[in-house]
Amino acid sequence: MKNNDAELIQSVLSGDENAFAELVKKYQKPVHALAWRVIGDFHIAEDITQDTFLIVYQRLHTLKDPTQFLGWLYVIARRRCYAWLRKKRIRTQPLEDAETTMIQEDVYSRHVIEERANTAIDAQREVVKRLLAKLKESERTVMTLYYLGEMTVEEISKFLGVSAGTIKSRLQRARNRLQKEETMIKEALEHFQLSPNLTENIMQEVSRLKPTPTASKPLVPWAIAATSAILIMLMLGIGSQHLFRFQQPYTLDAQAEMTVELVDTPIVLNLDAKPDVRNQPGNSNVLGIT
Repeated sequence: MKNNDAELIQSVLSGDENAFAELVKKYQKPVHALAWRVIGDFHIAEDITQDTFLIVYQRLHTLKDPTQFLGWLYVIARRRCYAWLRKKRIRTQPLEDAETTMIQEDVYSRHVIEERANTAIDAQREVVKRLLAKLKESERTVMTLYYLGEMTVEEISKFLGVSAGTIKSRLQRARNRLQKEETMIKEALEHFQLSPNLTENIMQEVSRLKPTPTASKPLVPWAIAATSAILIMLMLGIGSQHLFRFQQPYTLDAQAEMTVELVDTPIVLNLDAKPDVRNQPGNSNVLGIT
């Protein structure tokens, strides 16, 4: 299995679908984490993840620098999220403003403790969303990618196009803001599982994107050249008998081939020279009249 993105991309461009499946498995969690953070719906985020990788497969040949794949993937994923939001005309409350409408920290923390033991998965996701809403957007994104996307600081740095030092600072600020809730968020995010057949569904759609080969074969170069030669000879006025000979296929059973022999022979001209009377001065009988 190849771990280097550049090698995987090169294999994909060479027609290796297994290499693309490796890319999907490697980065489907970060893409889903980003989509879930923007959209807020776990299942819709899976649909956006699938759409993102289909676009990646179709446009991978346009990526000039394979080492920039993560940043390129991030741009595509964000655009898919915002396209979905525009399509559904969803107007979300600014997350920074949502902080003022939340329950006081101490009361909400007790609520989290009570809910932790018996909450359903979907309810737990909502709890985590509300906790993450206490963070600034940049901190929330890093926190989500780190725990839900299972990315390292270096990978998040490449994904967001921000220095590793900045990512570490944002992650630390997020931890300081959440304090007691961080452990619960970490455990909850790590237990959020994607659909087991997500990769398979993506690869099924990828196989449908492959062009179907046509049954007809292209003209071979020698056929084109032969046709051109025949047309040229017809234009030059070669007789049909010579054209017929030219069109006969070559055979190894032929007893002889037509040859042209060049013979070097002397040429002797024995002509009686006669004076040109018209050029002789003083000759008045230029018309030869007697």
